[in-house]
Amino acid sequence: MTSRTVGVEEEFLLVGADTDGPVAVGPEVAEAAADAWVKGEFKQEQVEICSRPTASLDALASDLTDLRRRVSGLAATHEAVVVASGTWPGEHLPTPVVSDRFARIGEEFGELAAQQLTCGTHVHVSVQSPDEGITVLDGLRPWLAVLTALAANSPFWHGRDTGHASWRSVVLSQLPTAGPAPLWRDVDTYRRTTDVIVAGGGAFDEGMLYYDARLSARYPTVEVRVTDVVPDPDVAVAVAGICRALVDTVVADGATAHRLSEALPTLALRTAAWRAARHGVGDRLLDPATGHLVPAKDAVGSLLAFTGDALVADGDSAIVQDVVGRILAGGTAADRQRTLVDPQHPATGLRAFRVG
Repeated sequence: MTSRTVGVEEEFLLVGADTDGPVAVGPEVAEAAADAWVKGEFKQEQVEICSRPTASLDALASDLTDLRRRVSGLAATHEAVVVASGTWPGEHLPTPVVSDRFARIGEEFGELAAQQLTCGTHVHVSVQSPDEGITVLDGLRPWLAVLTALAANSPFWHGRDTGHASWRSVVLSQLPTAGPAPLWRDVDTYRRTTDVIVAGGGAFDEGMLYYDARLSARYPTVEVRVTDVVPDPDVAVAVAGICRALVDTVVADGATAHRLSEALPTLALRTAAWRAARHGVGDRLLDPATGHLVPAKDAVGSLLAFTGDALVADGDSAIVQDVVGRILAGGTAADRQRTLVDPQHPATGLRAFRVG
């Protein structure tokens, strides 16, 4: 069986090489790249890399490593370093990219748009059709909070420790189309809901549906959007492997996946998402297999058990098990930030999270 392709988009902060804050050189970095693999983002203090779709996690790791090195070199020409953090820890007023679309977003969404200097990792997994995509979205929704916990990397906000492992998740959850989605059941419902949201002013188009997972507006994929950007590319690769295994598992055994999903209302998933953002892997998480709070390692174990056959079939089990084991033993990137970063003077410590 040919494995599904996966692709990863990573958003990064651009920080002055000799200053204590972000620098608005994202458009210049993207322009210098002059291709589709390095892009600007909503704020000028950000840059995004986009891997090529591949069926091999080894190839994905190589591509992300090369892209990180490349974008780091481009940033250096503008006296900036590229940093992997879900939020900027200190005080900073970000600079919107100049475009008609972003200006409209800023005008319509006010402070919600103004504060969005946040960086995530988005995973695309190929699907055969929108119908298969809806089946996948309905089946994987209970498990996404566990991914948030594993990749948490944004404990600070505006010079303070938020007490959360992933404050980025909390910031994004304020947007009207963000967070766990309901059971869609069919493509028509998904499309009709999009039309109602756009007509009601909650989004301008399909590209502004910020659900935890969605049908991509550009590619024949489902896009999983729940994880912070992380400094270690191996973690991003493992998250991609788990996402692919979730898709494979749901397609192979939709009845089991949907039984677990139907047992957990959307409001319960919002609670699970918040707990994951609050605690990372340092406390109890919702176990979708039982519907109960369990130690984080047990919830992660349930995720790996649910996806185990698919991870083996795709040849990804060893990679995923190794990375997950390291996180459970040593903590998340958010835990590392707390040992390294003074949010009052964030650049010094956060440079340990530079990429490339």
